[in-house]
Amino acid sequence: MEKIKLYLDCDGVILDTISKSYQMIEARELRNEEEVSEFYQTINWEELIEVSGEINDSISKIKILSEYFDIEILTHVNSTIEVEAKKRYFEKVLPGINVIAVPKQIDKCDAVDSEGAILVDDFYRNLQKWQAKGGIPVKFSDSDKKYDCVTITDLLDLLGIDFYSKVKVRK
Repeated sequence: MEKIKLYLDCDGVILDTISKSYQMIEARELRNEEEVSEFYQTINWEELIEVSGEINDSISKIKILSEYFDIEILTHVNSTIEVEAKKRYFEKVLPGINVIAVPKQIDKCDAVDSEGAILVDDFYRNLQKWQAKGGIPVKFSDSDKKYDCVTITDLLDLLGIDFYSKVKVRK
């Protein structure tokens, strides 16, 4: 059986960079969009990745999931520094898993063929756009909030969902 295409968001799904960077923004008292944008463009991403760490042992879970899905990491980025840091990190911990870096201004569903593919993301707006382009949205969340798509709290939850009836399998 062919594997289903599975795109995994990085920040907020695999790595805890979102909450860690928000703590840093708050500590530096950055208030406006320009200051926050500058922060994300100039931060040492290697260091942020290191101090943030994985969410729920995500790397070992992705290794398990790769037996069942054709996995790529689909991540929004703010700078080439961020792209390089993420690619180096994932080459080390998940060799063979491709990292697709998408500039923040471009929707993920416009960067790859979302038709019939799964996207696991913590940002609901990305999932809405993904679904509008024929993709299967999966919300990664640690809250009890309800969404109009499949919601998971652990990457291995994907193994309990019958996606084959919902997606086209890629060759």
